[in-house]
Amino acid sequence: MSAIDRLYEIDNKAIKKSINIEDTLYSELLKLSKKKYDATISELINVSIEDFIEKNSPYYYEKPKRETVTYRSIMLRKKNFEALNSMHRKTGISVTRLLNASVKDFLENIK
Repeated sequence: MSAIDRLYEIDNKAIKKSINIEDTLYSELLKLSKKKYDATISELINVSIEDFIEKNSPYYYEKPKRETVTYRSIMLRKKNFEALNSMHRKTGISVTRLLNASVKDFLENIK
């Protein structure tokens, strides 16, 4: 990937969305944002969604028992949100479950 490939096109602006994110996953993203990467939580979530979309293997990620979720506002790239919606229409899996699955995969892959 060249440096120019890491830039977003003007029509792929970040849009504010509110979604339920598992607290454990969010805490892990928060640690990465503060201690390892110069990135916001929203940026880390967008990267995780982009990897998930690229793999094109959506699956239902069940919320672990006793896991709490919090309704949070995040900035999602327009095309990432559209891709999650498309996956939702094809699979019937909610956007929330797909987003949490993408974050879970991302966290597992960077360890």
